[in-house]
Amino acid sequence: MIKEAALKWIPERFEELVRYGHFQGPGEAIANEEYKARVELANKKIEEEGLDALIVFGDCYRMSNIRWLVNYRTIDGVYPQPMLMYLVPGRDPVLFLPSSEIPSAHGSSAMKVLGEDIREIRSEWAPFLKERAEKDKPKKVGISGWAFMDLEFWFPINDALYEADIQRSHIIENLKSVKNDAEIASMRRAARVSDAGIQMLMDLLRDSEGITELEATSLVYAAMFANGGHSIAYDIMIQAGEHTDVLFKRPTERPINRGDLVMMDYGIRVNDYASDNARTICYGNVTDEAKRIMEACSLGYEDCLQKIQAGMTGIEADRVIKEAFQKYGVAEYLVEVSEGRTGAHATGMDPEEEIPEIGPACDNVLQENQTFAYELSLIVPGIGGVRTEDQVIVRKNGLEPLHTFNRFLYVD
Repeated sequence: MIKEAALKWIPERFEELVRYGHFQGPGEAIANEEYKARVELANKKIEEEGLDALIVFGDCYRMSNIRWLVNYRTIDGVYPQPMLMYLVPGRDPVLFLPSSEIPSAHGSSAMKVLGEDIREIRSEWAPFLKERAEKDKPKKVGISGWAFMDLEFWFPINDALYEADIQRSHIIENLKSVKNDAEIASMRRAARVSDAGIQMLMDLLRDSEGITELEATSLVYAAMFANGGHSIAYDIMIQAGEHTDVLFKRPTERPINRGDLVMMDYGIRVNDYASDNARTICYGNVTDEAKRIMEACSLGYEDCLQKIQAGMTGIEADRVIKEAFQKYGVAEYLVEVSEGRTGAHATGMDPEEEIPEIGPACDNVLQENQTFAYELSLIVPGIGGVRTEDQVIVRKNGLEPLHTFNRFLYVD
């Protein structure tokens, strides 16, 4: 379905992307001493909350809790390789990994300055907990990452620490939500790299009417990797025409034709920090109503950039968004996702992290240098759906977008 005109310019475009891609990022390195300081800070919070120990869970997809502490992420695979950490104030942390990952962790993680106590996760987790229960007799233990912890690791916790009060904890989730300069530098570069993805889609639409959603998806991925992406952040979505009637849909063999609204949610990782963006393109002669909702979504989005500020609660920020969309006459079409938030979600190493959130029941307070994906979607029955999304940094005077690609997109 890719027209000859596009096939001719694609090699030249990739050559340009590779030549001018964002492959180097000064200021992105984080020293092992920083990770050591993070573990010390976590231990301080553990003491302040009256916990005897903190268990931290992660895996190759939800890796940010562990990686924030010790700079290690397991390898993506058919099975999501798990990670566990056991923290007790005054002691070196203990990291649990699959046996295949342990040599890598010794060589590349910050555990080399944190005692290097790395153990096999499946054979040693249960015996370790029983030993700790007998020797330490912990009365109160927190779990960070409880929302996605595998049951295979919960059962040994329940068996060994049955006399302890096991609590859900947000210690690590809160600490990692505020990004330092090096983290923001990686996120900023990931955002710049993702520009190649949306530009590739627009170029394809100009020269290749009838290209399928799947074909376009492959080339968008390729463009972002050619521009300096390191790994996939999440499954990107290209949805055209009637496929925009739902919030999320995997790309299909549907041809993309003029007259369609075309929505893309796209991201890439740099240094294991993820970008997360979305744009909607009016392709050809779309209906006036389709054009109106795309523009209203982006106008409402931009209205809120300076109004949502550090110090606001997620509830107050939600109110600001609702008022802006009411102003443009589209508030009734604003889609709230199933988690009870108004689109926006925390982000950083993982495309979706836990804190902060914006929604009618989200009472967390926005803090300076927190980052989240500011995502707003409208779905109008019979017309279609649109989305505008960028990662932003919370500042005292508003939100600073990391991804600044034009939000009002038209392809003839």
